[in-house]
Formats: sequence, C-alpha cells, structure tokens
Amino acid sequence: MFVSDVILLLNLNFKHFIFCKNKFKIKHQNMSKKFLVSVCAFLMTIMVGYSQTVTVTGKVIDEKNAPVAGASVVEKSTKKGQSVGADGSFTISVKKGATLVVSALGYEGTEVPVVGSTLTIVLTSEVKALADVVVTGVGAATSKKKLGVAVESVNLSNQVKVSTGDVGQQLVGQVAGAQIQSTNGNPGRPLQILLRGINTVQGGTSPMILIDGIEARATSLNSIDVNIIDRVEVVQGAAAASLYGAQGANGVIQLFTKKGKQGKMNVEFSTSTTTNSLLNIGGLEKAHYHAFVTDASNNVLTGSGAIMALDPKTLVFNGNVQYNSLGVAGLAGATYTSIQNKPYDANLKYYDHYKQLLGEGYAHNASLTISGAGPKTDYLFSASTNMQNSNFINNGDFQRSNLTSKVGFELAKGLKFTTTSQLVYTKNTLNDQTGRSIFFALNNARPFVDFSQKDLDGNYATYFGDAAGVNHSNPFYTNYYSRTLIEKIDVIQNFNLNYRLPKFLELDAKYAINYSNTNTNYYYDDQSGNANATLQGRFISNYNPNSSSNGSTTGEIDNYVNRTVFQNFIGTATFRTDFKNDFNINIPLRTSTTAAFDYRNSFYKSYGSYAYDAPGYAPWNSTQAANFKVFTDYVEPFVTYGVLANQRFDWSDFAGFSVGVRSDYSSAFGAGATAQTFPRGDAFLALHKLKPFEKLKLDRFISEFKLRAGYGEAGIQPGAFQRFPVLSAVNLGSNSDFVSPITTPNKNLSVELSKETEYGTDLGFNLFNGRWFKSANVSATLWNRETVNAIYSVDAAPSTGVGGTLDNAFGLGSHGVQASLNLNVFTGKDLIWDFITNYSQQTSEITYVKGPPVVITSGAGSVGITLKQGYKIGQFFGYRMMKSLDEINPQTGTAFIPADQRSLYEVVHTNVGGDWVVNKATKQAVALPGQYSLGDPNPKFNMSFINNLNYKNTVTFNLQWDWVSGAHLYNQTKQWMYRDGIHHDYDNPITIDGQTFAYTAFYRSMYAGGAANGTKNYFYEDASFVRLRNVSIGVDLAKIAKMKAFSRFQLVLSGRNLVTFTPYSGMDPEVNYSTNSAFDRGLDHNTIPNTKQYTIGLNVGF
Repeated sequence: MFVSDVILLLNLNFKHFIFCKNKFKIKHQNMSKKFLVSVCAFLMTIMVGYSQTVTVTGKVIDEKNAPVAGASVVEKSTKKGQSVGADGSFTISVKKGATLVVSALGYEGTEVPVVGSTLTIVLTSEVKALADVVVTGVGAATSKKKLGVAVESVNLSNQVKVSTGDVGQQLVGQVAGAQIQSTNGNPGRPLQILLRGINTVQGGTSPMILIDGIEARATSLNSIDVNIIDRVEVVQGAAAASLYGAQGANGVIQLFTKKGKQGKMNVEFSTSTTTNSLLNIGGLEKAHYHAFVTDASNNVLTGSGAIMALDPKTLVFNGNVQYNSLGVAGLAGATYTSIQNKPYDANLKYYDHYKQLLGEGYAHNASLTISGAGPKTDYLFSASTNMQNSNFINNGDFQRSNLTSKVGFELAKGLKFTTTSQLVYTKNTLNDQTGRSIFFALNNARPFVDFSQKDLDGNYATYFGDAAGVNHSNPFYTNYYSRTLIEKIDVIQNFNLNYRLPKFLELDAKYAINYSNTNTNYYYDDQSGNANATLQGRFISNYNPNSSSNGSTTGEIDNYVNRTVFQNFIGTATFRTDFKNDFNINIPLRTSTTAAFDYRNSFYKSYGSYAYDAPGYAPWNSTQAANFKVFTDYVEPFVTYGVLANQRFDWSDFAGFSVGVRSDYSSAFGAGATAQTFPRGDAFLALHKLKPFEKLKLDRFISEFKLRAGYGEAGIQPGAFQRFPVLSAVNLGSNSDFVSPITTPNKNLSVELSKETEYGTDLGFNLFNGRWFKSANVSATLWNRETVNAIYSVDAAPSTGVGGTLDNAFGLGSHGVQASLNLNVFTGKDLIWDFITNYSQQTSEITYVKGPPVVITSGAGSVGITLKQGYKIGQFFGYRMMKSLDEINPQTGTAFIPADQRSLYEVVHTNVGGDWVVNKATKQAVALPGQYSLGDPNPKFNMSFINNLNYKNTVTFNLQWDWVSGAHLYNQTKQWMYRDGIHHDYDNPITIDGQTFAYTAFYRSMYAGGAANGTKNYFYEDASFVRLRNVSIGVDLAKIAKMKAFSRFQLVLSGRNLVTFTPYSGMDPEVNYSTNSAFDRGLDHNTIPNTKQYTIGLNVGF
C-alpha cells in the first residue's frame, strides 16, 4: 500500500470518528459515554492495524547485478517468507518497520530493514566474503588484510569436482607455494604434498589435516568427500604453524565443511561418469625387433640349436635364447655383431603386452545433499559414493561411500552447539594396490610371451622360463589364483560448543574422535594342480615356505588389522576489545587475546596373522588350515598436550602485529619431558592507508599496498617409542626370548625444530575503467627456514652389538618464493572472465651431518641416494657416461681420454640425452670411473594458470594449465628394460664410425657401464612438463529453458590430463615411486602413470 493511501485512510477514519461522536451526543444524550468510546476505539483498532501492514516489492541481485534466483526472503522473527523468482523479484506483506532476512546458497546472508515499499537487495558472494577471512594459523578469525603471514584459501563449493571425488585431487595446482602432485594413477593412491620445504629426514612431508578446526589424524585426505567441503585454508609457514606446535612443521591443511543456509530446504543431487586410460606420454613400448640367433627362416634357436617352442602342457619354453648383447665381430671371440633388426615373424610372434593387460577404466560418482536452516537451527545431510575400477584387467575395484550430517543449534542467545558426523566406508579389491607389481611383471617380459595363453587344463602359467626374461611373471596367473579384500571404516565425530557474549569474550570448546579400522585379507588359492607352477616350484604367497620350493602350496590366508583411535580436544578463550566502540575512546585500536589448551590422544594397534596348507575342501578359513601363526600384535599409545597464548593489536586497518607462544608436552619426550616451546610473531603495515596516498590520489590506481613479515618455530616430534628402550619377543626353538631392535632408541632425542622467517607484500591495482582488465591483486612471499635436530639412525660402534642409534643427526635448510596473481580480465554485462596464476619455488639442502655422509638405496632398489652436507635432499649419485671427448678428471686435472687415443672414440647423437662418447670398436658408451652427483630431482619451480569464465550465470568455463620446470626423474623402468634388450630404443639405429645399425652393444652398455644396474646419468632425465590439468564447461539448462521446478539443472563436460608436453621418455613425468618421502623422490620404477579422463556430469538443485 502506498503512503498516500495510508494517509487518506487515516483521514477518513478520523473524520468518521468525529462524526460518530457528535451524532451520538445529539441524539442519544443518555447513552453511556463508555459505550461510545468502546465502539469508536474498535474502529480505530481496525484502522491502525490495517495501516501497520505494508507491501514491499523488490529484487535480489549479486555484486554483478545478476538476479539471485531462489533466494529466501523472510520477515525476521516470523515464518512469513517466500523464495524469489528466476528474475530475482519478490513481493511480500510485512509489518511496518520490519526487517527482512535474505539468504541464498553460495551467498552471505543479510538483514535489511524495510524502508519504503521498493527494495533492491545485493547479496555478497560467500566465496568472496570467506576469502577475506582466515582462521587457520591465526588463532581467531582474522581479515586477510590484517595478516602478517601467508595463508592461502581455495573455494571448492562451486568447482567442477574431480572423478575421484576426494579433496586432495581437487587441490592439485590450486595452492600458491605448494607442490601437490598425483604421483600414481592407481585408484585410491595418496597425493605427494610438499608445502614449504623438507623439514625432516626420517619422516615424510605430509601436512597436518584439520576439519573445522580440529585434527583428523587417522583419516587420509583422499577419504574425505569433496562434495561436503566449502573451502580450504593452507598454512605453509612456521610463523602460522607455530600455533600447532610439535605437530605443525610440515604445514597445515584445514577443511571447512558446508552448512545449511537460511530459507527453504535445499536439495542438491549430482552424478557423473568418467572414462579414463593410462597416460603414455613418452610412447613407451617394447622393441619390435630382436637380435637372437636364428636359422635361415628367422626361427629363434635355443642354446642347443633347437627351434624354440613352448610346451603346451607346461607352458615353459624348451630352452633359452642365444643372445650376446655386447657382441661385436672380432672382439672377445664374437663371431657376429649384435644388431637388433630381426622381426618376430617366424616361430616367435610379437605380443603387445600393454594391450593385453591394460584396459579402459571408469569412475562413477553420485552425491545427494539436503540442507537448510531456521531461526535457531541449521542442518546438512549428505550421502555420496565413488566407484573406480583398475586400468589393469581383472585387478579389482575401488569403492568409497561417505555419509555426513552437520546440525547446529542455538541453545541460548550467543550459545551455539554444532555436531558433525562423517562415516566413510571403503571397499578395495585391487589385487595390486600400487599397480607396480603388474608393471614390473610385464616390463621385464620379452614380447614373444603370450600372457593370455592357457595350458591343456585351462590354467595360466606363472613363469614361462628364463627365455622370457628372468624377472617376469604372469599377472593373469596372479589375479586368477589370488584375491584381495580391504575394508576400511573411518568415523570422524566433531562437537563444537561456542559461546559469544555481546561484548569482549568468546568461549569455544571443540572435541573430536577420529576412528579408523582397516581389515586387510589376502587369499591365495590351491595351486598344486597347476603344471607350470609345480614344474618350476613357483607359487604365489606371502608366508608359505613351500612357495619357492619344488613342493606345492594348497592355499594361504593372510589377515592384517590396523586400528587408530585419535582424540583431540581444544578449549579456547578469546577476548576482543575495540577502544572506539567499547570504551568511547577516540582511538582506532582493536585487540584480540587468545588462550587455548590442546589435548591429543592417539592409540594405534596392528595385528597380523597367516594360515597355510588348506584342507581339501572349499571354502575354508584360517582356523581350518594346518598351520596358523600370529606374526605381529603391536600397540602404540601417544599423548600430547599443549597450551598457547596469542596477543594481537590492530590500529584500524593501517597496521597491526601479533605475538604468541605455544608449549607442548608429550609422552614421547622421555628424558626431555620438559615443555618444548614454540614462539611466533607477525606484523603488517598498509601503506595505502597513509595520507600521502590520498593526497597524490594514488588510491585511484592502488587499492592495496601492504607489507608484512613473520617469524615462527614449529616442530616434529620423535616417534612414540624412539626415546624408550624397546624389546621384542621372539621364539627361539621351544623357548621365548627378548631381543633388542637393530636401531637403538635414544632417551636424549630432541624435537625436530624448524625456525622460519618470511617477508611478503600484497598489492591491489585498479587498472582500467572499461570492461577489460579492471583490477588485479598480487601476493608474494619470500621465506627462509632452518631445521635443526632432524632425527635419523647413525652407525653405532661395533662393540655395542647394534646396527645404529637414533640421533639428532641432520640440519636442513630451505628457502623459496610463493606468489599469486588474481586478474579480472573482463567484466561485461553478461560475461565475467577471471584469471589466476599460482607460483612456487623452493629448495632444500642438508646443512650439517653428524658423522660421515649417509648412503642409502631407494625404496625401489639399486638407485643410490647420498645424504651429504651441502647437497640437496634426495640428490642422486651414480656413474657418469661420457658426453665429450675432452672431459677432465676433477681429481687429477687430466683428460679421461688421452689425446693420442681420442681417434678410437667418437661422439654420437641419440634421441635420448643427446650426445654420448662411444668406443668405435666395441660400440659401447664410456663410463667415467667413480661416482658423481647427478642432480636434484625436485623441481625448480611450478606454476598453474587458471581461467574462469561465467556467462549470465548460465554457462561456466574453466581451463587450468600446470607447469613444472626443472624436475628430474630417474627412469629405472627404462634401465631394467635395457638389461633384457626389450625397450623400444633398441630398435633405433645409431651411426658409429660411419655405419648405421641398431647396435645392441651401445644400449646394453648404458645398463652395464660402471656397474651392472648401477645408477647412471643416462637414465636421469628432465621431467619438466606443461599439462592441461583440467578443462570443463557447464551449462545450466534450468536458466535457459526456464525450468521453474529447479534452482539448477547443470550439464557438465570435463577433461583431465588431456595434453602434456615434456621431454621425459617415460609414460608420465609426474610420477614418483614413493609418496611423501623426504628424500626418496624423483624415481620412476614401473610406477603407474596418471590417467587421461573424460567426464560427463549432471548437477541438479531443487
């Protein structure tokens, strides 16, 4: 109702009141005055009530003037409300002076007083609002503009989700300063995460994971459903990680779960299907030719001269091939020069093992989320499932199901209770968890083997004889006679009680229990009826003593149970003051004082048993086997608690600083049971707030110019029993006895301590007034870290009778740069284009070693790694194959090849590594004596380039490129294939001494030079790459077709890892044999590549 109408109605009713009063007075003198007043008061009540109700029309839009369809508009303190239309418009009748509560999914809610009859309500994107506030590493919610340290934020709520459905894969390339890599493409494999430098030798680089402010230690990052995560904050530096004390040196990743929004109940359903195939960027394949001794018809001959053939009964070849890979006519008695130029076109045929054993993979995802909120409650319920199969035929599947509930209650004014429950069930039937055993089996088999062939009884062969390659085996046999079942249950239960007084004080208590139980079963069937296995005494099992003899195995069952119960309680009190608003003191000073108590209790238990020699019937279990044994039953309790205090002062938005300290106690501190203390501090100065900026009108172009700095210390604790004497019980004959471990604990171990200083700047620019390049934000941080007391085992004196003693043996140093650029490329009426670049450069080296350098072998075997002062962590050492005729011996200063002998050698060019020195007579490459540093495998820097386009909130487009520069991989896959002459490089001719042939001696010498299977620079390759990580397009059909029943009906098409540019000759330059190791990095030893993925998805909202 318009104001003029209200005034007119008031006027008419007033006149009517006077008229009634006079009339009754003249004609009814004796009528009670009380009755007159009552009647007229009744009329007045109707009039006033009518005049207090107003009709408001309006529109709800976002910052880009786009309508916010489906937004909720509710009159405060009532249930009267509605959802706005597709154009954002609404009409509602409310009391005069009412307040409207407006909310929408993905936006910050707001309260708008009713002033007038027409309103335009602008909602701020929740993404932007949350991006300006961080919690992790600062103690209490703090504006990013007031931080003295770098904390990165990533919003996940509106991103197209990865096919694996987990948080870790979603973060690849999206965190400035971090190296987050997918190093193994098999389903369920963890990510390799390095946030800021390598800070330990004995431990890994995995960061601490928090969910809504509390640690989830027992559950891995790739078990968390990405659909329930709203945003992620990443703390990399010790200045912020100090708040987490003796756990935070590797950095912190905190996940914030979604919550229900005000308004009507919101229902979201999403589903997607993905097809994928393993990458093979380097075109790895087996040689199509061979150099075996043959007859005139090109039949391959055995050592006895017989034509090689496979026995159909046993599937074993009747002899070995005749092959002299280093043979050159006239040298060492060789009668011919070994040249790889004979096709498999006679008795032996060529089989493409990659086609035989690899197939297309799939992934299916589905998620349902129901959420909403009332005046005093909010709720969210979610269920999701992810199913993936292996790219290896018959290798099994990987399935994960997640259930989540999050409910919040306002118990009293200012008192909020929230409970969050997550249940994760994972079923894993992958027979080969990493896929490496299968790759090892096929990459060590000569290509004339037909893995799919069966004997006359219909059985697969496990081993075709030495002729097929001494390290080969048949994956079909393994998958036929064995099965795997791994069932994992994770429970994450969080409780949060928060009490915020009207002024000054906020009290917060968080408690979480994180339970994880993994039950692993390996089943090996009766193989005694397999002629091939019985003939050669090769049976698959883990513990059966008959598996490697000429006996037989009739079956085995292995069972492992690993259980972790982790509890975390954090009680926090925060006292805030604002001198201007709280005390009427005209100074813009704000303070925040935080005190907290942090208690963590971890209980780990592992159990393992095996049973073999099954009964003569099936099915059977361990209790029915002839032999049963428990081989491990281990318990590890671990308790820590700490107290912390942090004080913050802010002078308006111009400057601020904070100081804090944390002290930790631990059940692992042993003789050092006194507290370990970690101080911190940070400060910022916003130069753009200075008056000269305003006078010079620089604020027109520079929206932000902030300098910041921080210092902090964080630690990594010794293991639970690394300070205490530990004995193990063993059976010696019929008696039990106790033995000491090979590595002796050390009661004087100190906490591994990292000290870090960082300096940074945040810049904001207003570039142009038009639609192009309106604004840009740049953030850059320079950091330097020193780690002391890194724990590792050092050799003990022989007289002690032990192999080594744990000691604080290493010092480590790291430094680097992290930066990000956020650029608004284009802002038009309908189209918005944003561009993000993230940059990371970091390096770590060993600053001191207590004792001599430590020489270790990679977990993959045979690759040498040396931990030596002044060298990078994980630096490879090995033999160098000569690349120049005039190379100088650094020890003697003389040439390795004397000038008068250089005519016997020449430099040849190859497609692998460029130029190499070759002996003209032997056709072999030349290895230098001794071993040398080959280099640092870690990348020099990595960058990501992310484009986000939005057209009318209807069509979205995302494009992400990742660039990793200076990384190296030791290609041990190729090295082992060189040994047997089966790598496709052997097919490539080389010109030596004017003659061009595929000399096997050249390639074999790269394997055998210096030392057979020794580490060599030839296989140490540049693994830099540029990769199209993700491309996606989404179309909201609900907006196009005006489907009023849906708030969203979005069709999404996406691709992942579609294009890669790299000089690396292996299948994938991003792989690594181990995951999150401090030093065992940069190794490709039959590691499974990532997958190329194509996904179609549908997101529906009601």
